[in-house]
Amino acid sequence: MNKLESIIGEIEDEIQKSRRLFGFSLLNKDRLLTLLSTLRNETPEVIKESEDVVRHKDSIIQEAVDLALKRTQQAQETADYLVSTSNVVMNAERDARLILEDADKRAFAMEDDAKRRIDNLLATTETVLANHLNLVRNNREELNGELLKQRRAPAEIPNAPRAE
Repeated sequence: MNKLESIIGEIEDEIQKSRRLFGFSLLNKDRLLTLLSTLRNETPEVIKESEDVVRHKDSIIQEAVDLALKRTQQAQETADYLVSTSNVVMNAERDARLILEDADKRAFAMEDDAKRRIDNLLATTETVLANHLNLVRNNREELNGELLKQRRAPAEIPNAPRAE
């Protein structure tokens, strides 16, 4: 991410330091094309990071499910043991139910937390990508507008000799 910000900063610097001539900016075309190419090559890293976040989301959810299953199994084993070894069946069933409810609550809370975190990461990634895309689009539009002005400039100069 730092690399993308750095490349965009360099593009902005190139635009800012460009010399002006007759109201037009003279930009180093080769330098800007190199920076845009580098930006294009770096962008897939952001996408890979987003895919890693999605893959990590699945493992967090799976971990929560596994924990819930483990606690459920432990609760069932505890309940079975209490029923078979104790004459206080009502207490055993109540304790098992509480353990299951607690496990379910914790598993759901872990899953909700994981989903919120992943959503925040994806939202941040989406915002950064949208900002970078807008910046590139604006720079291209500005560059295309200046190119059109440069092409029209000779016809707009008064008293310019005409080619016959």
